[in-house]
Amino acid sequence: MAVITISKEFATDSQEVAAKLAAKLGYEYIGKRLVSEIAKELSISESEAETFRKTDQTRMLRFLDRYTCSIVQRVVGREYSCLDDKKYFEVTKKLVENLYDADNVIILGWGGQCILRGKPKAFHVRLIRDMDSKIKKVMERFKVDEKKARDIIDREEKDSREYIKHFFKANWNDPALYDLVIDMGNTSVNEAVNQIIEGVKKKVGI
Repeated sequence: MAVITISKEFATDSQEVAAKLAAKLGYEYIGKRLVSEIAKELSISESEAETFRKTDQTRMLRFLDRYTCSIVQRVVGREYSCLDDKKYFEVTKKLVENLYDADNVIILGWGGQCILRGKPKAFHVRLIRDMDSKIKKVMERFKVDEKKARDIIDREEKDSREYIKHFFKANWNDPALYDLVIDMGNTSVNEAVNQIIEGVKKKVGI
């Protein structure tokens, strides 16, 4: 009976946290990659009807109307600037609001902490990590030197930070936006999952 949003810095094991949390709660996990895949599926007219019939595969199909799908398909099919693309923001807001109405969903990214701010059944999580730890993790993952790792982190985080600032006039790191902030440099994925579940139980109930 809750909707959990997860905002994250780069290299914070966010996808693993979201996936394990979803599995443990029996919730649907919604990330950008999933929406992209669905949008591309729905753009193929001959298979669209079949795709919609397979609602057991993902509840996302119930949240995307034809208008939303057409916008998502155009957005995910090319490079875009989140600051300049109002259509991206419009479809994101609509999608997140639809997800909120559905219940039992984990939303990774999308500015969900701002779109659903103040909603009674929403629980907002922030995953952070100190820069040195992030650099080390990126160096190991991508096999790059320290400077390149820092550049990757800065680039990845800039878009999300500026997106929140531009469309919501908010500070990405403002703790007031979140019910729970977790330092992933000192917390395992399983510990983070358990902390989130306990937080949701206290605020919303499961």
